[in-house]
Formats: sequence, structure tokens, C-alpha cells
Amino acid sequence: MLIRKLAPVVYFLVSAVFLSISAEAKSTKSDEAPPPPAVPVPKVDQSTLNPLAPQSLEGPAKAISGDRISLGDYQVRLYGIAAPDMGSERGPAARLALDTLIEGQRVKCAVFGKTPTSELLGKCNAGDIDLAKQLLSQGLVAVYRDGTAGNDDAANLDQAYDAAEALARQSNLGIWSKPAPAASRTEKVQPFLNRAALAYIFGLIVVLTIPITMVSIWRSKSHQDERWRQMRRYTMATGVAAEAEIIRAVAKQLMSQLGELPKDRPAPAAIAPLLTLPTASFWSANAERLELLPVEVTVPLLRLYALHEEAARKLALAMVIPTGTLIGALHAVEIAADRAIDMIEGAMGITREKTAEAAAPAPAPLPVEPTLTTPAKAPSKPASAASPTPAGAVPRPSEPTKTQTADSAPLPR
Repeated sequence: MLIRKLAPVVYFLVSAVFLSISAEAKSTKSDEAPPPPAVPVPKVDQSTLNPLAPQSLEGPAKAISGDRISLGDYQVRLYGIAAPDMGSERGPAARLALDTLIEGQRVKCAVFGKTPTSELLGKCNAGDIDLAKQLLSQGLVAVYRDGTAGNDDAANLDQAYDAAEALARQSNLGIWSKPAPAASRTEKVQPFLNRAALAYIFGLIVVLTIPITMVSIWRSKSHQDERWRQMRRYTMATGVAAEAEIIRAVAKQLMSQLGELPKDRPAPAAIAPLLTLPTASFWSANAERLELLPVEVTVPLLRLYALHEEAARKLALAMVIPTGTLIGALHAVEIAADRAIDMIEGAMGITREKTAEAAAPAPAPLPVEPTLTTPAKAPSKPASAASPTPAGAVPRPSEPTKTQTADSAPLPR
């Protein structure tokens, strides 16, 4: 029992001795020096160090606003002034004036320090002109001091800048100009009435001009269309009139040729192919334009060309149709042509000489019909006293002969 109670105590003591021996052994084996104490690290919430500003700058410059310029890699704000914001009414005018002063010149700036926004602050000259003072004298900027210059040279400029601003105020220049007096109610109403009257007059002119112009254009187009239609009508009328004259002239020539032949017999085979009327080529090409002509003209024309077509068919059968029938068909064509020509000239007001007959070719002479002759009986006179007749010669009418034409046999009608 006693051994059991002492066992945990013994176990604890043995473990403690063992741990102490191990730690002592490690400390005796290591020859390294102990680490140095830790150095305290300050808080990283302090402001960063600004780089040192240059004492002076020189070179070509460009205006950024009415009181700032860019010079090389730096932007410099002119000391002692403040220009209107670029979004305001007078801001662009101040910038333009500053840009005009430094244009084409070498700018020298004496840097006094920096603004709270880390801009360089200084006095800049373009040649012998102090840019800030010149802008103040023109009334484009106002005096402004932020108290960051900390420079005696900058403080010496304050009096001159104040004097330049005071002079601009007295002269009512730039931003110091007095606003124009408000116009009275009468002055406001009068321009409104003038504008309203002008607008009314202009509207009235527009309202009247547009319809008049449209009517004028429509009338001009109508007149132009009518002139074009009259031209086409005149061309159509003169064409068919000329063709009718040619048909009439040829019909008369054919009637004069057929008048020498027997009326109850067909035309001889020698002359039948020559009996033709001219084709109605102009009529065929322009028949669909017949509506261009008046009605009193179209009816005679339709009759003429119908008779022309009928006569042409009969002339094609001249070898089997009696000559009298052919003459009657040609006479009807001649009368229809005369009537059509008179109606065209009367309706269209065409006055011209009828030259188609003179222009038509002269009719070919009819060939002599071949005849068959039988020798006449010789008289009782001696043969030596008789006058010989050449073979195939046609005897004189006074001489009694027996003749028979080649086409004297009756032909069917």
C-alpha cells in the first residue's frame, strides 16, 4: 500500500530530473551567442518627405489655366494671384491671355516653395514682363495669398500686386467690370414683339410661297408635257400625210398604165409584177400612237389604209383579175388618200406643197405585147415587085393582116 502511494511521486521526480539534464546538455553543446534585443519600429503613419523644389526654372512654357503654367517637367503656380475656374465664364479668357503673354518666349521662374498640393509656387517672367502682375492689371485674375511662400522676395511683391488689382478695379476691367443694367419691361417686350412680327411675316411668306411654287412647277410641267405631246402629234400627222401622198401618187400612175389595157381582161403577164403599191411602213410602225391625232383624222386614215391593203391584194392577183376591177380599187385609194390628206392639213394646221407626185418615180413603159403573124397572101403581081417584110415584124395598121396576140385566149375572171 505504501509503495502504491509513493509511485506517482517517484515518477514525477524522475521526470523532472530527466528534463533538467536534457536542457543542461543542450546549453552546454551550443556555442552560439544569444540574439540581440529587438529594436522598436516606429509607426508608418508619418508624412513622407517631399523632394526638394528647384530654386529656379527656365525654358519654353505653356498655360494650363489662368494662374498655372507647365515648364519642362514641372507645373508652376503663379504666386500672389488666383484665376477664375476653367469651367466658369471668364476662366478660358484668363488662360488665353496667359498663353498669349508666354507664346514664343523663354520663361524664367523663381521658385519660392510649394503649395499644400505639392505644386511649385513662384514668380514667373516672360522676358521683362511679370506674368502675374500683367494679368492683375488686365483684371483677369485677383490677388490671392495662401501664406505658404515664406520668402522675403515673395512678400515684396504683395504691394505691387495690390496696386495692379486696385487699378483694374477702378477701370472696371475684366472680372471687375460692372454688370449691364437690367433692361426695363418695355425694352424686353419690344424685341419680343419685333421677333414675333418677323416670325409672322416669315411664316406668311413660307405659307404663300410653297403653294405658289408648287402650282408654278405643276403648270410648267403641264406646259412642257403639252408641248411634247403637240410635237409628237405634229410628227405623226406629217408622217402619215406624206405617206398618203406617196400612196396617192403611185395609185394614179398605176391607173394611167392600166387605162391603156382592155378593161375586161387581166393584166398581161409581162406587166403584172410591176403593178404594186408602196408599203405603209410609217403607219405600221406608229399605229399604236393613233390616239395622238384627232378623231376626225383617224377615221379617214383607217379607211385609206384599209383600201390600200385591199388594193394591194388585188394587184397581187393582177394576172387573173380584170383590169377594170384593179382600176376601181386604185381609184378608191386615190379618193381616200385625198380626203385623209385634206383632213390632216385642216385639223393640224399644216400648210405645205404636195410634192409626193413629183418625187414619185416615173412609171415604166408597158412592154410591147408579142404577136404571132401569119404571112399574107401574095398579090397577083410578080414576086420581084413585092416589098419583103422581115420575119417577126409587126405590119402597119393600114395593111390588112391576120394577127393573134399571145394572151388573146380568154381567161377566167
